[in-house]
Amino acid sequence: MRMPTSFLHALYRSIILRVLFVVLILLSILCLCYYFWALPWVNRAVSENYFEQTGHKLQHDKINLQLFKCNLSIGHLKDSANLWQADSVNLNVGCLQSFHERGIVINDITIKQLRLNATQNENALWNFDDVIKHQQILAKEAAQKKKTDENLSVIIKKLTLVNSTLHTNLVALNSIPMDASPLNLSISNINFAGKDASNFSLNADLNKTAKIAIAGKLNLLSLSGEVDINANNIPFVWFNKLLEPYVTLEVLSGAFEFHKHINLVAGTPQKVVGNGKLSDLKLRPMNMEQDAVKWKSLEWENAEISLTEKSIHIPAVTLNELDGQFIVDKNRTTNVQAMIVTAAPPPATSTAAPTESKPWQFAIDRFAVNNAAVGFYDQSLTPAFTAIVQNFTGDIVNISSDENSLATIKLAGNVDGYAPVTLQGQANVFRKVPKLDALLSFKQMDMGALSPYSAEYAGWKIKKGLLSADLNYHYEDGKILGKNHVVIDHLEFGEKVRGTRVVDIPLRLGLALLTDENHIAVLDTVISGTPSDPEFNIKDVITRALSNTLKKIITSPFKFLSNLLNTSEDLGKIQFTPGESQLTDEAKNKAQLLTEALKKRPKMRLSVQGTFDPNTDLLALKEEQVKSALQKAGVAPESLKDHNETWVAAVNTRYQIQGLVSPTNLQLTADEKYQALIAAEAVDPERLNRLAHERAQAIKQYFILQLGVSSETILLNSDPSCGKSGQCSAEAIFTLEV
Repeated sequence: MRMPTSFLHALYRSIILRVLFVVLILLSILCLCYYFWALPWVNRAVSENYFEQTGHKLQHDKINLQLFKCNLSIGHLKDSANLWQADSVNLNVGCLQSFHERGIVINDITIKQLRLNATQNENALWNFDDVIKHQQILAKEAAQKKKTDENLSVIIKKLTLVNSTLHTNLVALNSIPMDASPLNLSISNINFAGKDASNFSLNADLNKTAKIAIAGKLNLLSLSGEVDINANNIPFVWFNKLLEPYVTLEVLSGAFEFHKHINLVAGTPQKVVGNGKLSDLKLRPMNMEQDAVKWKSLEWENAEISLTEKSIHIPAVTLNELDGQFIVDKNRTTNVQAMIVTAAPPPATSTAAPTESKPWQFAIDRFAVNNAAVGFYDQSLTPAFTAIVQNFTGDIVNISSDENSLATIKLAGNVDGYAPVTLQGQANVFRKVPKLDALLSFKQMDMGALSPYSAEYAGWKIKKGLLSADLNYHYEDGKILGKNHVVIDHLEFGEKVRGTRVVDIPLRLGLALLTDENHIAVLDTVISGTPSDPEFNIKDVITRALSNTLKKIITSPFKFLSNLLNTSEDLGKIQFTPGESQLTDEAKNKAQLLTEALKKRPKMRLSVQGTFDPNTDLLALKEEQVKSALQKAGVAPESLKDHNETWVAAVNTRYQIQGLVSPTNLQLTADEKYQALIAAEAVDPERLNRLAHERAQAIKQYFILQLGVSSETILLNSDPSCGKSGQCSAEAIFTLEV
């Protein structure tokens, strides 16, 4: 029994027990320091430092400090101004490495369920603006102190945000509430000395619909590195506010996605490369009910933006299934006009010399259009007019801001599903003075659809017909030149109506003159002008060119027919021998030419008006009556022609019977007495009218009986007057009618 007692006694008196006792006392002192000094100091230091840096108080649970594990954890943190709060922050310090590095090395910082609140008021001021101002004051104070000591190096090996939330809004986006949740962030190798680049990645859902992912490498000191951004299903309606200064359009739907790679130098993007797509877009003018534009997708590939060179290069852009509408409402206002924002007056010019900067340059190698449709709706007409250019497919190549470059256009589609339409040419609308050389062609478009326009502007409905047109327009040096080649096939007008905006264009007569034996009418017009002229109106210019072309034809229709037959003959009239209604050989030749012209222009009808010359025709009729009286007196026709002795005797006899008296002391010859008989002869005034009618009748009979022209084509005009000129002649005058 003495052995254990002696062992304990010996142990009590040994050095080991004394050492253990000292260690126990030191541990007790450390524990007391930890609980009564270290933890309060850390709590105080964290709160005071946060207040010093932000000007806000920090609310949090007690800090749990594990000295031997070098761990620090804080629960339920919250900014006093409600800028943010978090469920917990856990920090693990590399104590040994920090000692060796003579700095602070943090192995890991994990923040769980961080909830950030970054919002703007109506003045676009952020709720953390006071923190920014506080930081600016600290920066000024630090600069005034002119510290010479070296900054303590801080290395964070990993920083993680888990299941966090960002609530924000942007005035520029109409203050739409936006929540990024869940938001997860991971950053590794954070070195504030800037020795190495940090890797980071961020993933978040925006308003539970859109997704955004950001990843890359960034040197925190130089702010240089690379960033990849992937965004999907971003609602385009968020950007309505950004469109307001430019167009009065409302975005109804659309989803935006993009994939970009950005190079940063000193915090400034140097180059951006990426793809993108805007899908299912739908736009509408704010003051109209109908949609203006919608499409399935607009896609771009490998777009490269160099901010240092101020250049944009896109190899390919594709527009799929565009559906556009051009609408004229009942007030004759278009939806395009409704979309345009009236430009504000330019600001007052400054006397300071303008700073020159390099202009942006851009190039699109190919802009492809697939299955586009553009509808034209004119609701100002009764009935309303509708035409749709659809299946429009093709491309525009080499779109560029280069002054010397021209884009090549090649597009094809159809009107209303059956009439081919093409657009081809070259253009550069981005030059200081744009240039355009384009050909728009329509083939076999049904003209029945154009009946509302012909009724409104020409006073006639269109029953049927086909229209083909080549519209070639050249715009250069501020001037436009248009050459329009229009082919109308089997046009047939319907009933005459009272249009409210009838233009003074002899449309029916002009088209009848142009319509050949195959029922084809060809009309060529040329327009020109200066669009910058305030009085220039393309609609008025086209209408005036069409009117002038048709009026030129109508004003000289027989010259048009002469050119058609390649002859210099004046086919507008036929001359007659004074006093006669028989056709001369020359008259018959003209009648033959007119018959050929009528065959070439079967829609035309020829109106014939006989006229007389009150001088030559009257004199001829008087002579005819004198000859008739001499024949009744027994003078043979041969004597009338030869003026022989029989004729002389008969003239003398009739001269005496008529009681004509010769001038004193003059002996008249037989010829002089013959002329006196003619002068004294009286002619019934109605005889001249009958002569005019006989001439017209003789021409119609010749056309019908000798030349085989339909009686419906030749019309008699019984008016014997000389028409507007008032200068009568021994002839028949032709006019053309429909």
